[in-house]
Amino acid sequence: MNKLVTFLIVSFFSIGIFAQEGFKFGIQAGLPIDDYNEAVSVVLGADFSYMYPLGEVVDIGPAVGYIHGFAETFQTTIVREEQQAVQFMPLSAGVRFWTSNYFSFGGNVGYAVGINDGNEGGLYYRPTLAYLMSSSVEVNVSYTGIDIDETTWSTFTLGIVFNFEPKYRTRR
Repeated sequence: MNKLVTFLIVSFFSIGIFAQEGFKFGIQAGLPIDDYNEAVSVVLGADFSYMYPLGEVVDIGPAVGYIHGFAETFQTTIVREEQQAVQFMPLSAGVRFWTSNYFSFGGNVGYAVGINDGNEGGLYYRPTLAYLMSSSVEVNVSYTGIDIDETTWSTFTLGIVFNFEPKYRTRR
């Protein structure tokens, strides 16, 4: 499994060596909901992706990221209980549909590798709504779901994405 992950990461970053047109770097912050709401307080993440335009309306491409859920600490007068941080490395494919020059929707689907002890990872999905603020900056809101055995990692996040070699979308 480690060799596969290493190969995928090296392959992903090799794409950027030859062409930077669709290279993106994003950061996001959010809150957990549902199953992990009691164990995690805040979620931070980062993504690297490369989007290939399939025309004026649709972009597709690979993405790799890191998600860190900061553990909650519970304390009473007698006992202090610290939860374990939750960490994932999502490897996914994404699609974006541009409804105008500034608005897009889409999502990513793949596998999130569990990094912390006892975390096996699971199916990763992340629907996203985005607004292109300028040729190089985009803001988005997204829901992240990771199916882990009988639970689901669910977060709602707000993010910012930086586009390298930016170009405005043009529609005819």
